[in-house]
Amino acid sequence: MSIIAIIKKKCQKKELTDDEIKFFVKSTVDGCIDQCQIGAMLMALYLNGLTNSEVSNMTTVMANSGKTLKFRSSSIVVDKHSTGGVGDKVSIPLVPALSAVQEDFIIPMVSGRGLEFTGGTLDKLESIPGYSAFSFDDQHLLDIANNFGCFIVGSDDLSPADSVFYKARDVTATVDNAGLIIASIISKKAAAGIKYLILDLKVGISSFFQSIDEAKTFGKQFVLVAKLLGIECRVLMTKMSAPIGNYVGNSLEILESINCLKGKGPSDLQTLIELIGGHLLEMTHKVSSVNEGRKRMADSLTNGTALEKFKQMLIELRVNEWIANELCYGNTTAVLPMAKYEIEIKPLTSGYVNDINGMTIAKVCNKLGAGRQFSNQAIDPAVGIRLLVKKGSHVEIDTVCMVLYHNETDLNESYILLLQQSIELVDEIVEPEDILLGVINCN
Repeated sequence: MSIIAIIKKKCQKKELTDDEIKFFVKSTVDGCIDQCQIGAMLMALYLNGLTNSEVSNMTTVMANSGKTLKFRSSSIVVDKHSTGGVGDKVSIPLVPALSAVQEDFIIPMVSGRGLEFTGGTLDKLESIPGYSAFSFDDQHLLDIANNFGCFIVGSDDLSPADSVFYKARDVTATVDNAGLIIASIISKKAAAGIKYLILDLKVGISSFFQSIDEAKTFGKQFVLVAKLLGIECRVLMTKMSAPIGNYVGNSLEILESINCLKGKGPSDLQTLIELIGGHLLEMTHKVSSVNEGRKRMADSLTNGTALEKFKQMLIELRVNEWIANELCYGNTTAVLPMAKYEIEIKPLTSGYVNDINGMTIAKVCNKLGAGRQFSNQAIDPAVGIRLLVKKGSHVEIDTVCMVLYHNETDLNESYILLLQQSIELVDEIVEPEDILLGVINCN
């Protein structure tokens, strides 16, 4: 079998067989094909799409391309995943909060780095001194999960094919393809032993999915593929235009996560944590309703149990105990990397904030080092934005709408203009909108 022939076949818009997909994935993991051939294949899949059969086959092969985590049969193994959004730090407070609420849950979150515009969950966590996402073998992860209940790490051993594809997609403009996204997410979750999964499906101008109809099509396919791999899945479609919370940037989002774990987080971030946790608790029959689950999640964020669980999770993941304690209970900003410079951003005119273009903000942060232009690029964890207004806020010409944190000695003035233009102002009063746009169930 020839990789060149397989690439050519897909370029001709023909469906690949199970054996051809297995050959491509195995050759990728074994290092038997060139990087340019991986890129060419991904581009062919991206441009010509994947059939349902190809998505299912590719997901299964990727899930079995390396080691898998097998927990005790009585375990309730749950997780969530987001399709990615600006300021999306939800996983960081969610995992310890949910684990604190339901001690018999196992939450083995195998996460990823950033795709395209800003850092991912692991990039954010790696701004914490001593946290190293890829320093754990599968036995160690099993021990942490079975004895402690949760972790957030990266792993090249679980679905190693996805690890290779993930990096390649990031730098070949092949990120936002439904079939590749589904195969990537579900293969990693299946390899991690997940049985119940919430997909936080972002919809809006700052996400991969611009319309609800487009998101629904994706969500239904996602649920179908997950079910084929033995995962009960529910999709929450949530609004993604303005950034989630008040901070964008890796160490800044850790700061905001800590605030949230202290019960002082922004309302949109807390709502997402409550919703996702509430649905997982209801799916697993731990509560009789999502609202009951939401209340239990909210309580964990205000009574200190979620924050303590987060601190102990960091220690389990080899972060120095003093650093973990100082981060959670001491001077958080003294522990995290902070930028040398900050600039106040004011609006171009006065009015009511109708929307904030999170993608524009993310792209500015990316250019200043918060994200990657190529796969092995180092990230500047200190770069980011603090938003001081939300949709519906009234601003005057001298109102400070956001603060840009950076390490540039000679900042390009065009970045300031872009940030100003990211705030859409209107004359009329603007009402806030619900963050939850709809739910897609597995039945």
